[in-house]
Amino acid sequence: MELPITSQRLLRFYKVASISFASAATKLCLAALQATIDCHLNQTTTEIPTLAALQISEIELRTRAVTICSALQGVSLKIAIGCGKAKAGGGTLPKSNMPSVTIDIIPKNSSLADFAATLRASNPPVIGYIADSRFKLDLRTIFPQQDDVVIRAISAACAK
Repeated sequence: MELPITSQRLLRFYKVASISFASAATKLCLAALQATIDCHLNQTTTEIPTLAALQISEIELRTRAVTICSALQGVSLKIAIGCGKAKAGGGTLPKSNMPSVTIDIIPKNSSLADFAATLRASNPPVIGYIADSRFKLDLRTIFPQQDDVVIRAISAACAK
C-alpha cells in the first residue's frame, strides 16, 4: 500500500516513524470485518461473545437473576434483583446505555468493599461494582454458563 506524501514535513515524519505497518493491519481488519458480516448473514451472531451479550433480552436476564437468587437463599446476605444500565463500549457506542438486570447484594458478615475484594480474589474472579450501598453484579456481563461459578463464589465469600 502506498500513500501519496505531498509535504516535506510528512515525508520527514514517514522516514522517522514508518507507517508501513498500517498495510499489514488492513488485511487483518478486513478479515475480521468479513467474519462478523458472515455471522450476521448466517444468523450465527451468538458465536461472538459481545454480540451474544448485546442480544440477551431483559426477560432472559431476569429469569437468570431469579435462579441465582433462589440458589443463594440461606446464605448470609440480603439479595435482590435490581435494574441496571449496561454500556456497550467506548469506541462503538460511547454514550449508549442499554437496560440490564443486576443482582444486588448486601453481605451480612463483611463490608461491601471487603466482599467485593473477596470476589475479585476468587478463582475465577467475579467482578461487580458498588452503588446505592449494595454490591451489584450486572448479568449482561456474565455468561449463562458462568452462573454456577458466580453462585459458588458468592457463597464462599459469605462464608468467610
